[in-house]
Amino acid sequence: MDNRNEILIAAREAKRNLAEGADFRVTDALAILEGIAPFLSKDAIINIKCKSCDNYSSASFPLSRDYWAVDDSDYCHARHASLKNLNASKLAGCNQYSCQASSDLMDLGRSIMEEDLQPAFSERKLYDRSKFASYSVAFRLQSSPGKVCIELGHMTDGGFAGSDISLFLVRRLDPGFGATASKKIAEAMKSGLIMVVQSSLQTRRQLDIDYVLDWIAKKRKMDIVYL
Repeated sequence: MDNRNEILIAAREAKRNLAEGADFRVTDALAILEGIAPFLSKDAIINIKCKSCDNYSSASFPLSRDYWAVDDSDYCHARHASLKNLNASKLAGCNQYSCQASSDLMDLGRSIMEEDLQPAFSERKLYDRSKFASYSVAFRLQSSPGKVCIELGHMTDGGFAGSDISLFLVRRLDPGFGATASKKIAEAMKSGLIMVVQSSLQTRRQLDIDYVLDWIAKKRKMDIVYL
């Protein structure tokens, strides 16, 4: 079936086979579906629905415990399948959509940033080698599939300027950290959610940050991995 028209064709077929005297709400629902079907291409469904789902990943590890092999295509963890192998009807009709885990992880990241990191770094300075100057530490919180990132940096007239230190709260291992780091993270994830620290040793020493992060991980009952 043509990917661009499969939902439209299915809606029209359902209308033709609708029994006489069917509930008007069913008729109205099919009319609505037929009206919007031309706009529901597979790519549109992935962008509108899949990419905000807890089960979505932009890439996957196709081989178990092999972190060197990466499939750079959209993936669904609920169906254990690449989205390129699912048609538009399957994606549109999927009832396993959820964004609760992502929302909870974002709330946890915000709580750690506001309650733990900001008070701990209120008196510390971050040195920007490109500016030859020290600045008060600022934070930026961002969400991506399976994890949230708390980036440390400082504020400038142009907005937030990141440094080379980022803290990731990881609930599921997806490609993105590199093969060696992914193997290390996978070994630590056996007990659940973990904190991954991506930074140069020089920056960690400059900020004297390790004991703060170890305290946060213990407080939040998470294992911690330093990359």
